[in-house]
Amino acid sequence: MLTWTGGRRLDPHCLVAAPSDPVRAHALHRQLIRHGGLLGTVDDRLAGLLPRLPDAAPADLLTLVAPAQPLERAPAMYALCLAALATAAHRRLRGLRQVTDLAGETALAAQPLLAELLRGTLLGALDPADDFHRELAGTALAWLHHGQRLDQTAAALHVHPNTVRYRLRRLRELTGGPPVEEGARCTVPETVHWWWALRSWLDGG
Repeated sequence: MLTWTGGRRLDPHCLVAAPSDPVRAHALHRQLIRHGGLLGTVDDRLAGLLPRLPDAAPADLLTLVAPAQPLERAPAMYALCLAALATAAHRRLRGLRQVTDLAGETALAAQPLLAELLRGTLLGALDPADDFHRELAGTALAWLHHGQRLDQTAAALHVHPNTVRYRLRRLRELTGGPPVEEGARCTVPETVHWWWALRSWLDGG
């Protein structure tokens, strides 16, 4: 544990901010050390340990923070923050983000070979250069994101629910899934598999 100002001992939070211009990084540094943070620049990123979670970070500066952990786990937390930072940057996220909010995507991103095998198994019949196939995959990904609800997916895509149903059925004809029968739902493992395959396929691997 660290001893902070006032003698109070706390497990620290690890923080890593995306590279930014020196002026913005310095402003964030000053903001955080006012609350007892220990920060510096590592590989052009602001990084360090904080006695408590920051209230905010610049809205346009991606900043990752981990839950409080014993000091001896700081190197592992730093590595985890870097991995989550890459995930958040890929999603074009900004502002203050919790590492735990990106846990699933960060874990999956660490297995690119498995993602490649899953894409080939589930989506091998699709052609990435075919715009219609990309439309089918994008619709299925939106459907999974919206709880496998046709109405919510249709609203998000600004199309009729029947259009969503048609695209999902065409995708099922081509790939064998996911299920689209009335009342059918993917199980949790099936949802993870299809979400990961579709997301990776649409991102180009």
